[in-house]
Amino acid sequence: MTDNNLPVLNAEVAIEKGLTTADAAKRPIKVIQFGEGNFLRAFVDWTIQQLNNNDLFGGNVAIVQPISQGRAKELAAQDNLYTVVLEGLKNGEQVQSRELIDSIGKSLSAVGDWEEFLALADEPEAKIIISNTTEAGIALDDSDTAETVPPKSYPAKLVHLLKRRFDNGLPGFLIIPCELIADNGDTLKKYLLELADKFGYGEDFKAWLENDNKFFNTLVDRIVPGYPRDRAEELWNELGYVDNNMVKAEPFLLWVVSGDAEAIDEALPAKKLGIDLVTPESVKPYRERKVFLLNCPHTTLASVARLAGVATVGEAMNDADVRPFIEKEMHEEIIPVLSLPEDELNKFAEAVLERYANPFVKHALDAIGLNSAAKYVTRCLPVLLNNVKEGHGLPKRLVLALSGLIYTYGGLAEGKVNISDDPAVVAKFEEAAKSENYAATILADASVWGQDLTEVEGLVDAVAANLEAIKAEGMRPLIKALA
Repeated sequence: MTDNNLPVLNAEVAIEKGLTTADAAKRPIKVIQFGEGNFLRAFVDWTIQQLNNNDLFGGNVAIVQPISQGRAKELAAQDNLYTVVLEGLKNGEQVQSRELIDSIGKSLSAVGDWEEFLALADEPEAKIIISNTTEAGIALDDSDTAETVPPKSYPAKLVHLLKRRFDNGLPGFLIIPCELIADNGDTLKKYLLELADKFGYGEDFKAWLENDNKFFNTLVDRIVPGYPRDRAEELWNELGYVDNNMVKAEPFLLWVVSGDAEAIDEALPAKKLGIDLVTPESVKPYRERKVFLLNCPHTTLASVARLAGVATVGEAMNDADVRPFIEKEMHEEIIPVLSLPEDELNKFAEAVLERYANPFVKHALDAIGLNSAAKYVTRCLPVLLNNVKEGHGLPKRLVLALSGLIYTYGGLAEGKVNISDDPAVVAKFEEAAKSENYAATILADASVWGQDLTEVEGLVDAVAANLEAIKAEGMRPLIKALA
């Protein structure tokens, strides 16, 4: 119980309120999910819940916390129950719903519960592997070996699980990564095969990996602000229980999965419920539109607006300087270098701005700022480089976003902006900030950007000038000048 006399959500409370049954927890594990964060719980697990509600799935999710920090223990403390709060507009109609999710069968840590994690390979009805380990998650770590327990990287953890599955003679999986990188399924498969060679797992395992498992390239789209901290007690009182794991999201959802469409539709028959799970031959046009017109401006906001004292996306859309800045970034710097028809892109941009301005959503820029360096490389850098390549010159707003990121990560913001990233990545910025020319030093680091950005004509001087201006005047005058 808490001070407000409300019980903390657990199975007993949920059953008493008629929100679930004891049988829900007995569904077999059919999905192994790497990632317990807000997004997957409000996107994938919400989708599984809709399927279970309509007797189209009959299975639960085993959530794996892939790193040492996370919410696995908090979820287990609530018997793996939590609430998804949907608020916003859908087809012009206002949506406000609260739904208990009872489709999590177990939650554990791959770091702290290694043997229990490996035992998930033994689940006979498990047939899907989902992941969202951020853009930085689908990568290898040189320190990982066959004997490293637990290994550091997500692919290494997964290959251990798959090897046990293979050794047990069980069928493979549909492997559906949701990390926001191009060709995420193909990339993950490539790394798993490399690890199989490195770990000496043999040709039979590699053949099983290739032939008994299906890898899918995907794109996911739903704005998920996360835990509604500012309204938590109000929502607890409405729900009649304390839920420390509830998550808020917009009604809009798009899940693009490219590969074996028939296998996806059979395993996840979401189309039968009108859920936008689409199975095209290629993710690329959907990805380009979404990553560059929705996610890139998000990353810009995290890099720029926070330094101007703006805390949420909604605040940014009501800010007389920031909103026109973002609109011009979209229409003058992003849309001109994308390959889709301009009319389609303009419509999508307007829809994105409407979603950004959703009055029910307080999407914290600190949350969007998680792993900003990797996000900038994936979401914004290709657009910057295409502007230069196509003769448009340096896109000033995207360059300012890069500058804001560099300023913050170098420790120059003096605690005004929360930095949440791999300490090793942040250390590179902080070390570079000690040099005589911070801009040149950090832009030359190909381990951060994937290439030496000092080779982009004029970029070093532009970033250096921005860093000086931010230090002298603050970020807002620079935003205002480009709005």
